[in-house]
Amino acid sequence: MKTHPQCFPCFLNQVLRTAEILGFSQQDLFGLVKRACTILAGFNEVHPPPRNAVEIYDMLSEAAGVADPFKRIKEESTRSALELLPRLEALAAEASRDGDGLGAAVRLAACGNVIDYGVGSTYDLQGELQQIMEVPFAAWDMDEFSTLLEGADHVLYIGDNAGETVFDIPLIRELKARGLDVVYAVRGGPIINDVTMDEAEASGISRLCRVVSTGCRAPGIVFEWCSKEFLGLFDSAPLIISKGQGNFETLFRAERAADRPIFFIFKVKCRVVSGFLEMPLGSMLFMKI
Repeated sequence: MKTHPQCFPCFLNQVLRTAEILGFSQQDLFGLVKRACTILAGFNEVHPPPRNAVEIYDMLSEAAGVADPFKRIKEESTRSALELLPRLEALAAEASRDGDGLGAAVRLAACGNVIDYGVGSTYDLQGELQQIMEVPFAAWDMDEFSTLLEGADHVLYIGDNAGETVFDIPLIRELKARGLDVVYAVRGGPIINDVTMDEAEASGISRLCRVVSTGCRAPGIVFEWCSKEFLGLFDSAPLIISKGQGNFETLFRAERAADRPIFFIFKVKCRVVSGFLEMPLGSMLFMKI
């Protein structure tokens, strides 16, 4: 996806929200917004929003003198999600007994995608979890997913946000129970509240499956910035699961991803993506494009 004009006010809103989290003064905020406007003016609109966002967040980190401004928030998100893990596992087990373990695991993974500080939204994990097993998805490509699973021996699972990783656990377990190896990919360094190796370890993902870094610090997949290891895994994977809107924005219509069997799991969180997909804001998606 290319950067849309409507992305610009969203970027500025992210600057304001992050500055508030970091405790910048009102006077400092004026300077940050001015610097952000200069950066926005130099954006290449052909690039997807997550790629352009890196320069904005680098500016904020530099101004704060902190390499990982969202570290505390990521830790809190992971702790809160881990408190819900017994309930997630109970829901997954109940669905499995009813013959829909895979569908339930996908739904739970999608539920975790409400955790996102990169867009101007609030979230209620308890509320989302209450309804996720019943809510209709705007796209549900389970039949094709199940078919491809039968011929696969491993899955590349691209993670998204800290805390959300806990909601990926039932799906990882379901895939492993079907005899598939799972490789879980995380960001190459701190960016917003996205998952890195540290958060993957804190959530328990690293005890379930192999975790690798994409080598890319964008809140998405920018192939030019990815490691050779990740690119090799991406190019050879018989099946890829991509979590989150940022990964969708960078992978959709990317040349390298054109013939890859990618299934996207995310909640539509902004009007640009909503209009692009012609799906309502807030839609839950599990789709292959």
